[in-house]
Amino acid sequence: MRLIASLAMVLFLAAGAMPVHAHEAPSGWDYPFYCCLDSDCAPIEAEAVREGHGGFIVTIAPGKHPMWSSERRQPLILEVPYDKAKQSPDGRWHICIDDTGDLLCFFAPADAS
Repeated sequence: MRLIASLAMVLFLAAGAMPVHAHEAPSGWDYPFYCCLDSDCAPIEAEAVREGHGGFIVTIAPGKHPMWSSERRQPLILEVPYDKAKQSPDGRWHICIDDTGDLLCFFAPADAS
């Protein structure tokens, strides 16, 4: 019994030492680990983004992001200041949100303001 407990502890510690990777964008680049671990990040259509005063206004319709399911009744509207936007490696818009709709990361094409 003691051997089984020791082996279980070794496996648990080894699993904890493995690197944590974020998931991959559809175009092949990895979302940064501090933005997501599973389905927090996804590309969004350009029509979901417009420029506002000092940043972007992003509207996520229910079902248009893995973390904003079609069961939601209202769209998620986020204001993202320009200084919070990261350059998108594939030239597309991407947003990372948690299950409450809080912004984790936002990626804008290089030609966006």
